[in-house]
Amino acid sequence: MRFGENVTIDTAVCWLPTTRQSAASQVSDGVLSPAESAQSGVVEVPVAVEHAAPEMAVLAGRRALRQAGVAPTDVDVLFHSWTYHQGHDFWSPAHYVADGVGAVNAVPVGIAQMCHGGAMALHEAALHLCADPSARAALVTTGDRFQRPGFDRWTSDSHVAYGDGATAAVLSRSGRGLRLLAQTVRAAPDMESMYRGDDAFSPAPMEHSRPVDVRRTKKAFAAAGGMARFAELAPVAIGALVASALAQAGLAPGDRRVRHVLLPRLGPATLERTYLPALERQLPHATVHRPGARTGHLGSGDILANLAVVHSEALVAAGEVALLLSGGGGFTWSCTVVGRGTGPDGSAGDGAAPC
Repeated sequence: MRFGENVTIDTAVCWLPTTRQSAASQVSDGVLSPAESAQSGVVEVPVAVEHAAPEMAVLAGRRALRQAGVAPTDVDVLFHSWTYHQGHDFWSPAHYVADGVGAVNAVPVGIAQMCHGGAMALHEAALHLCADPSARAALVTTGDRFQRPGFDRWTSDSHVAYGDGATAAVLSRSGRGLRLLAQTVRAAPDMESMYRGDDAFSPAPMEHSRPVDVRRTKKAFAAAGGMARFAELAPVAIGALVASALAQAGLAPGDRRVRHVLLPRLGPATLERTYLPALERQLPHATVHRPGARTGHLGSGDILANLAVVHSEALVAAGEVALLLSGGGGFTWSCTVVGRGTGPDGSAGDGAAPC
């Protein structure tokens, strides 16, 4: 979808806890083999000791609103996304985040779309601004904390390590920051059993395994031929998304205005097999970023953390464009196109600490 000319991402920030856990320590402790450590592509991950996931989302949201110069009471809608447990079993974390940031006039909405949730929340926020001329601002937040006994950040999944943290972005029509030019989304619902395997439906959480064991469900998915189908489908789907996103943004494959592409914070094998083929064909000149070595996979927060990198490092100048790719179990993928803001000050927005 091509968005309105004046939909802008005023700022994007990433809030990470200061405590770190290294992959090397996991190898020395016998948790990971050297080969498994290499497969994750991670040096270290942030670990939340003091804050639950929604609490971190509140901190990220406050920082984003402050940097964007937007009053919390001017936020009309808040989309909060997550991948893993939010700290309570029967509860709305989106409302907690709205209350915590002071967005008392906002309608809080939860987006549960696995690791693609942040990208989908961004999509819905932009749609809201396009559809409602009276809307002033939208806030998007994510927050995840991958902690035992429910989840092992190093071994619950394969080819990826999970980091704790939160992200936030403010969208408006201010003309400051990054223009949200286009976003294409594509789903493959027949791939949903990758994270379900052949397990029966359980009456309560954590009855199949504790901690969560994604490796088990992926083995069942592979045994049923799912991984072979996925390996064939995913690169084709992402290639089509990139081509469509470029066209909707008024760009052609090979257009040198596309300066940067930011990938999800996943292991190198996943990126090389699934995401890079399309980029090598369509955008061989663009600089490809793999920003997750010191954060790991931030769940649904990868895309907003990558937007924070675009902001804080001022990656795009006037007339330049960056692409952000995202994906999540289910399966859903997207390609988001952002360009340099066109506000009177030419600002790219305030940045956040490196993510």
